[in-house]
Amino acid sequence: MLVLMTQNWWGVIVSFAFVFGILGIAGQLLKRELVSSGVSRKIVHIGVAHWWLLAMYFFDEWPFAVAVPAVFVAINLASYLFRLLPAMEHEVRSRNLGTVYFPISLVVLALWCWYGSMPAWVGGMGILILGYGDGFAALFGENFGKRSVSVFGNSKSLVGTVAMFVASLAVVFVFVMIWGPTSQPGAVFLSVVVTAAVATVIEFFTPFGIDNLTIPIVSAGLYLVVFA
Repeated sequence: MLVLMTQNWWGVIVSFAFVFGILGIAGQLLKRELVSSGVSRKIVHIGVAHWWLLAMYFFDEWPFAVAVPAVFVAINLASYLFRLLPAMEHEVRSRNLGTVYFPISLVVLALWCWYGSMPAWVGGMGILILGYGDGFAALFGENFGKRSVSVFGNSKSLVGTVAMFVASLAVVFVFVMIWGPTSQPGAVFLSVVVTAAVATVIEFFTPFGIDNLTIPIVSAGLYLVVFA
């Protein structure tokens, strides 16, 4: 029991060091004007998503897996209100609470995986779809998307949507190849394409930063119910 507790507590320590390390790097890049605020936000967005891999390695008790993102719900809310961590905040204050929804989705999936019936790798797939898919959708859309449409007040471009689909496709493929059950190539192809396509549709139509909740939870839940 002592060994297990030590492993879980080390996981907590490494988790906070990892997340604050990413915030620190993004903050320094922004402060030195090496990246824009939009890029710094996506560095944090994509980087922090990899926390799930640490969780899979360190945690075998659900309170520890849940505690880390739960703390960041409070930290991110405080940062939103008082701009404590400018590297992950929008330049203009808005009602978009995406930075708060992100750790909430981590809490939900951590509970589902460590306390419920979802395999941890499926939850991780959902989080990395959010990290890479949504992250690259914003980066490519903002920088290369010349034509866009307004969807529930959000600007969506074809370039960003394609980037979301391709990145999601890659994430699902890697996770299924490493951790997924052995199955026929056709079944693997179908699971990868359908999961990535659904995630892309969710990203396209979900407003107000709520996609930080809907993308990982729905993507992971879909894969669990339909393909796992």
